[in-house]
Amino acid sequence: MEQAIVHVVPKHAKNEEPPPLQLSQTFCRLDEDVRAELQGKLREVFARLGREVVEDPELKSPLPDAVRAFLGGGQDLVEVSGELAHALRDSQNGSSSAGLLLVAAARLDGQRALLMVKLEHETGMQTNEIVADGLRTFAMQYLDDLLLTQKSKVYKVALFSEEGLVESGLQGWAADPQQSGKEVARFFLEKFLGCRHQNDPRELTRRFHDTVMTWVNSRFTDSVVRMDYVMAAMVELQSSTPELNPTEFREAHLQEVHQPDFTAFLAENDVPIHTFEKNTELISNRLEKMRVDLSNGAFLVAPLEAVQDGTVLVEDLGDGRTVVTITSKVTQTSSGAAAGRRPKPANATPELPSQAEMIPGLESVMVIPAQAAQASAGNELPTAQT
Repeated sequence: MEQAIVHVVPKHAKNEEPPPLQLSQTFCRLDEDVRAELQGKLREVFARLGREVVEDPELKSPLPDAVRAFLGGGQDLVEVSGELAHALRDSQNGSSSAGLLLVAAARLDGQRALLMVKLEHETGMQTNEIVADGLRTFAMQYLDDLLLTQKSKVYKVALFSEEGLVESGLQGWAADPQQSGKEVARFFLEKFLGCRHQNDPRELTRRFHDTVMTWVNSRFTDSVVRMDYVMAAMVELQSSTPELNPTEFREAHLQEVHQPDFTAFLAENDVPIHTFEKNTELISNRLEKMRVDLSNGAFLVAPLEAVQDGTVLVEDLGDGRTVVTITSKVTQTSSGAAAGRRPKPANATPELPSQAEMIPGLESVMVIPAQAAQASAGNELPTAQT
């Protein structure tokens, strides 16, 4: 952050005339301690919650043109920040609280950038040691104008740099800690920023899943490593956390020697290494079961829980062969590989797994859609890849 200016943006009640703004006329005084604290706080927010956004001309917000004018040198910080304060007030609805808009000229990777932070005043108590009548005590002071405290919850952030000045439209980053990892609030993203998310969380989640499966498929021969990595991805995707952090996944589940190649493979396949919102809507039916294909023609379809609890155990013998041990009770025996499966309704076509979902393991391992596991005997699963 090089320079910053703060404006007071009052609450805009619904169906009423917007109240006047309290606009600053010059920059804030930022000492090095304040600058370092602000930069550290905002770096953490963007690293954890930053979402790529791109201009949407149909939203008709004045912000993209104002940002372009500033980054192109056509406006100074005081002028552009005043325009942004008006835009923020006009974009807020009746439920949006009053607060402050901090606008800063900054550098991002050496390029000129414009930073916007919407935040609220907070309150707190401060104590200072004093001596009264020769006795040591503490004076307590109530502060009603605190900003960005350790417990701050309500603020939204956007950042645009010269790198985002592309022909297809302004590109940048937005973060919204108030949304608890979900998408940025619509009034801030659409009405104020005039942007939309560059990547649909459903598509990003599907891309992560498919890329991990392809990486395991193309990199490893050890059947235990394959099973471990596939199972780790399935568990991660099924977890209740609203976000997916590929960096944390890599460090928690992959052997250190495999981590650099995993990171590079994600980048090659346009999967971000930073945190993004997780949405398994497009792949939920692939996360129920795992299939293992053997070179002798046998195959196993098992719930993920059976692999996790050890009732289905895979051991690599080190000579290209694998032992698969199943410990359970036999409930039924019959001829035919599909015996015991529940029949599908008449005229229903089962959703079979695609070749892209196969992971050669023993000879192959793949996640299998739940619908396929219920197919009738006349609907055979595809031949295993070798």
